[in-house]
Amino acid sequence: MREEELLDAAARVLAGDHSASTVQIAAGLGISRATLSRRYATREALLKAVAARSIEVVDGCLAPADLPGASADGPSFDAALEDLVVALLPAAHLYGFTSRDATVLADPAFRAGLERQDQRALAFLTLGQRLGRLRTDLPPYWIWYSLWGLLDAAAEGVRDGHLAPREIGRLVLTSFLGGARPPWPPPAPAPAA
Repeated sequence: MREEELLDAAARVLAGDHSASTVQIAAGLGISRATLSRRYATREALLKAVAARSIEVVDGCLAPADLPGASADGPSFDAALEDLVVALLPAAHLYGFTSRDATVLADPAFRAGLERQDQRALAFLTLGQRLGRLRTDLPPYWIWYSLWGLLDAAAEGVRDGHLAPREIGRLVLTSFLGGARPPWPPPAPAPAA
């Protein structure tokens, strides 16, 4: 099993059971505890490797968010937003586990990676608000957190067998865009009193 596959699979096991032991994680991966221990001597070392993998994967997913602010327009923002949501779908299990694990959250390198990603995403979402493509009555952090909430729910729905993997892209996009987009046509301004 390649390193990336092992870490992704471990994240899926941990997303289903945050307290899974190395024996349970190894069983979920279909390998022995000894094999897992040869790669990661401790559970903490494995958790930190999953966290580093999470940062790496989400960094790659954020590429659509790197629109040039000065030349971006509504249609290019819309396309980039959809690309971003679709790109993040496979990363939901990684983020879902790492964003809630106390060991991972105590790691300054992981926290710095999250902060960097948040700032990158918030700049993109703020651009969408300036372009009139996202609601301005919602803070950008709320839009970002709500997207991750939907992604986490999608991953859990697939893991529990309630949702088909091929359907979650449409479900997340529909739910996210339905809540984050401004109403169309925009409401008329209230008359001056």
